[in-house]
Amino acid sequence: MKDDPRIAREPASIQSPELAWLDSLQASGIRPGLSRVRSLLRHAGNPHRQYPSLIVAGTNGKGSVSANLASILSASGYKVGLYTSPHLVELRERWLIGGVPVGMATLIDAIVELERCAARAGFAPTYFEALTVVAFILFARTNCDAVVLEVGMGGRLDATNVVKPVASVITPISLDHTEFLGDTVTKVAREKAGVIHPGSVVLTSNSSREIVDVLRRKALKVKAPFHLASEQTSVSDLSLAEGRTAFRLVTAHASYAISSALAGAHQVSNLTLAVRTAEELASRFDRITVASITRGIEETKWRGRFERFAIAGRSIFVDGAHNVSAAEAIVPSIEQLVVRPRTLVFGIMADKDVESVARILFPHFDRLILTIPYAPRAASLEDLTAIAGSMGISASSEENPDEAFEVALAGGSGSIVICGSLYLAGAAIAFLDARRATPNEAMSVSSDSENATPTA
Repeated sequence: MKDDPRIAREPASIQSPELAWLDSLQASGIRPGLSRVRSLLRHAGNPHRQYPSLIVAGTNGKGSVSANLASILSASGYKVGLYTSPHLVELRERWLIGGVPVGMATLIDAIVELERCAARAGFAPTYFEALTVVAFILFARTNCDAVVLEVGMGGRLDATNVVKPVASVITPISLDHTEFLGDTVTKVAREKAGVIHPGSVVLTSNSSREIVDVLRRKALKVKAPFHLASEQTSVSDLSLAEGRTAFRLVTAHASYAISSALAGAHQVSNLTLAVRTAEELASRFDRITVASITRGIEETKWRGRFERFAIAGRSIFVDGAHNVSAAEAIVPSIEQLVVRPRTLVFGIMADKDVESVARILFPHFDRLILTIPYAPRAASLEDLTAIAGSMGISASSEENPDEAFEVALAGGSGSIVICGSLYLAGAAIAFLDARRATPNEAMSVSSDSENATPTA
């Protein structure tokens, strides 16, 4: 249901007809409901039933948890498909197999199959519906042993929720997309609880009693085992040195020395939730061990989540931080890891709680540069400047994000944080990868041979 426009578009001259057709669906908007997805999947032979699926819902942290779960399963010897949204730089980031973006030829073939299904069904899907059906087709055709699905928005009516998951995982819930999900956290929690199905095991990192009660009631209704990760674990020896999150985690089953490249204290609950989920899955996926869980977390790559870059002797941190809860979560990391003087490059979508996010972040910086990450939906520079002014903070502005990044780097000293939107994070990653000597290889181009056959 989350119809995110593509952040990085290919030039029309090299874009294939299939990608152009997929891109054209962006105009379809958001249409809650699962009937269209089910119809398309029937015409495709129900590929989503050919492998066990894990579904991950929530407001913040669901991408990080999904990436860690996929990595743990991969480290345990399984061929794993991971479907997430939105992408930050390149469309194929949404479909990873064994941690590698799907090959372009494989993707084109799946889009062709989707077009055939849409023609038979007699309707055009929304953009997110199309991306999701493509995911199910891709993962079936590449013989995945397991699939991890990040919910786009909500849960109950999200296109991913056509599966009967073996695990329903729910990260922290807060107000977001209120026009679709409701104007209270209880209403939002009810929508997220829609991913809980009979036959699944339910795990959550939520701590709010009213949210936990909603999730627990749904689990009881469908007779699904329910686990509150914080009550079943203990954390000690937390270290945030050198851009890693490390700690000792003890569960009823084992003790783990956790080390993750996902930086920040806010990642502790995400990592704990991933570990507890993996433990519960071990009865079904018998190659999961303490060693593979530890190794899977250590090997997890997930970009744009307080990701650190070193450019010309400057430390630069990139994060989404696109809502109140996400902004609050990264403030401790800013205070602990980002040396002064600090520069913030900030841009955000207009449909977010712009002023609240700004008031959380702006006071922690010595210099503020405002920009527009995605013009059709972004908060205006005038509005952002006015918010900063009301706080007694002066700000400069650059309409183009790349120009804002250049101005920040020209500032001379100190650290830079770029956040406020995943669109801005994507633009920053593309810019910074191009600037540093050895670009990150987490999203390297794959060949189709890498996705064609099952692994041992």
